[in-house]
Amino acid sequence: MDNATEAAVSPFGARLRRWRTHRGLSQLALATSVGSTARHVSFLETGRSRPSRQMVLRLGEALGVPLRERNQLLHAAGLPVAYPQADLGDRDLAPYLAAVDRLLQAHLPYPAMVIDPYGTVLLANRACHALFGADIVGADLTRRFLADPAARHTIANWPEVAWAGLDRLRHQLDRTPFDQRLRRLVERAETTLSGVPRPHRPSTDPVVCPWFRVGDQVVKTIGIAARFESAAEITLDELRIELIYPLDADADRVLRNLVNAADR
Repeated sequence: MDNATEAAVSPFGARLRRWRTHRGLSQLALATSVGSTARHVSFLETGRSRPSRQMVLRLGEALGVPLRERNQLLHAAGLPVAYPQADLGDRDLAPYLAAVDRLLQAHLPYPAMVIDPYGTVLLANRACHALFGADIVGADLTRRFLADPAARHTIANWPEVAWAGLDRLRHQLDRTPFDQRLRRLVERAETTLSGVPRPHRPSTDPVVCPWFRVGDQVVKTIGIAARFESAAEITLDELRIELIYPLDADADRVLRNLVNAADR
């Protein structure tokens, strides 16, 4: 049975097979992980059997499918979705976003921001505005630091940071391999870096983090990412909180001065 016929017969089966093969699992291995049989998995993939809601959820968990994609599996099986998705301004998310805002404000005088899976900045504290500019909220960081030569110049170790960023995007794409928007983002980054030699030696620093040019100084930073653990709502599950810390006393002084100057 070719892919087009399989998809027409069983939209769920086609999706299940794509995820299983992407994860490199046999039907038997997947069946064992969800307490089923290879025969039943085969029947699900060909459309000879219809899955229950619980079976879809177990398969999604066993395959490491993100919440958004688990909903799509359920929809393809003709079942109600399991995971809600709200806008950032929705009342149901207000307590969680208030906690995020407290984290951003508590991080002052150092920059902190919230980004979506595609690198768009959703929230930022004052220090982030001072470092990146007043237009940082809503900015596409991936596009800015890949396509804008002026923005690239603000990062002293741009090749190392850019290649590390591409590696992170590829890892993210491996987790969500059928996200076409993310795939285009990876392809754009690969095109940009096609003429940029990858640093031959591993960095002498334990973590590759941006070194920002601020005036005539280079501000070395440490980046830490935070997320909601065990989120059962799609918007919260996909948020990434970026916290920037100074690497040394010089960086600490510059970052504090940036915020103080912006507050005056």
